[in-house]
Amino acid sequence: MGPLGSGEAYAEFFRQVETLGLDAVWTEDRIFHGANMLDPLMLLASAAASTRRIQLGTAVVVLTLRNAAVLARQVSTLHHLSGGRLALGVSLGGRPEEYAAVGVPMTRRVGVFRESMTVLRRLLAGEPVDHHGEFFRLEQATVRPPAPVPLYVGGNAEGALRRAGELADGWIMGPFGTLRDFAPAWRVVQDAARAAGRDANALTAGRLVYVAVDDERGRAREALRGFLHGYYGSRFDVDQSAIFGPPREVAARLAEHVEAGVTRLMLGVPTLDIGHLQRVAAEVAPVVRAAARR
Repeated sequence: MGPLGSGEAYAEFFRQVETLGLDAVWTEDRIFHGANMLDPLMLLASAAASTRRIQLGTAVVVLTLRNAAVLARQVSTLHHLSGGRLALGVSLGGRPEEYAAVGVPMTRRVGVFRESMTVLRRLLAGEPVDHHGEFFRLEQATVRPPAPVPLYVGGNAEGALRRAGELADGWIMGPFGTLRDFAPAWRVVQDAARAAGRDANALTAGRLVYVAVDDERGRAREALRGFLHGYYGSRFDVDQSAIFGPPREVAARLAEHVEAGVTRLMLGVPTLDIGHLQRVAAEVAPVVRAAARR
C-alpha cells in the first residue's frame, strides 16, 4: 500500500534474480486496485530487457478482463523480444467493477474465458484464423511472429481445475489453502485432461506461494502480513496460506511441495529487498532443488 520501487530498483531486482541463479520472474494482474500496482506484461518487458536467461511468466493474467486478440499481439511481441522465454498463466477472476469497465459481462465470464483460450492459442500459432464465436469474430486474423508459449490456468475452484486439464499446458494452484489441498485438486486436473484425450502426465503442476525468510519468525510474518493484507485484504490467512520464518523452515516446507508433485514453484516475496532475495537463493533454493532431484 506504500510507494513502489523505482524502475531501476525493479531492473536491479530482475538482474539479481538472474545473477543469483534463480529460474524465473512471475507477475500478477489486476486492472483496478487501491494499492500501487504495475501492469504484468509491461513489467515483464522490463525484466526481459534486464536479463538474458531467466524465464518470464504471469501468475496470472486475468484473461477475461483482456481482449484475447490484443493479448496475443502483446504476447507475440514479448516472446520475440525475450528470446522465447515467456510462459503465460491465465485465470478467470476479477471484481464486478473491472468487468463493467472493460465491457465484459461478468455473468458470462466462463464462456468468455473458454473462447478467449481458443482464440489466444490459435492466434499465437501464427497462422490465419477464421473464428465465428459468441464473443469473437475473426476473418483471416494473423498474429506474427508465432509465439508457442506454454499456457497455464490458475485457480482453486473445481471449474478452474477442470479447465486447466482440458485447455491448458498446466495448472497453477493459487496461494489460498495449504499443501493438503494440492493432491485432490491435481487429480481433478489430470482426470479432466484424460477425459479430453490429452496426456495428463505432460502437464505442469505449479503453485504460487508467498514466502518470507527471516531468522525472527515474527518479523517475517509481519512483512508478509502487511503486503498480503494490502493486496488481498484481511481475509488472507497468513498463518495458514503463507510460508515464513528461518530459511531452514521455509526450505523444508517448500521441499514438501516438490515431494507432493509440484513441479514449478512461484515464490511471492513481499518486497524488492535484494538481501532477502539473496537468502532465498542461497539458503532455500538449493534445498528445494535437492528435493526435486530425489
